[in-house]
Amino acid sequence: MKRIHQYACFAVALAHLFFSGIVSAQNTSERMAELKSRISALDAETTRVEDITKIQRVQRAFGYYLDKGYFGEAADLFADQGRVQYGVDGVYIGKARIRELLTRHGGGSTTAGPGLPFGRLNMHMQLQPMVTVAANGMSAKGRWRDFALLGNYKVEVQWGDAVMENDYIKENGVWKIANMRYYTNFIAPYQGGWAALKPVTGNWHSEVSAIF
Repeated sequence: MKRIHQYACFAVALAHLFFSGIVSAQNTSERMAELKSRISALDAETTRVEDITKIQRVQRAFGYYLDKGYFGEAADLFADQGRVQYGVDGVYIGKARIRELLTRHGGGSTTAGPGLPFGRLNMHMQLQPMVTVAANGMSAKGRWRDFALLGNYKVEVQWGDAVMENDYIKENGVWKIANMRYYTNFIAPYQGGWAALKPVTGNWHSEVSAIF
């Protein structure tokens, strides 16, 4: 609808120039070429903005599925050979491996259906997007801040912060996550917050990597 409105505006402007006598027979072709060039540039810019919007929706859907414990749906947002590099835990390739990784980190069940167990908090907010679409419109890069509220009822509550640097590809007209690099900055207790953090020593691997 937005593009149709843009084209209509140019058509009206051109018709006005003709009827007002401003455009003569000699410069009609030059004016038409200029307008076509402007329309082409606007069309390309509109496509780029639409792609950025779609990519942002994909990433926010990813965060929503993590919130609710729908880890299979989150994994389905990846390409068939999608990859997740989770800190220093290694690289997980393919939807099945990604689903299990997300499930274990999210506190879900690897055997039962979707959803979180009672009392589990797994909120991931996808913030501060910076998305750049390639010139061919078939791939893109994005950087996000993941701010998390995590915990188990009457057991523990934590803050979490991480940076995601992602690659996206367009498959059959649909944007997918091709590569997610997830770098945790901290996971801190709710009481005292990140001000109470102490430097990490020894093994930097997560507990999940020890069993998965």
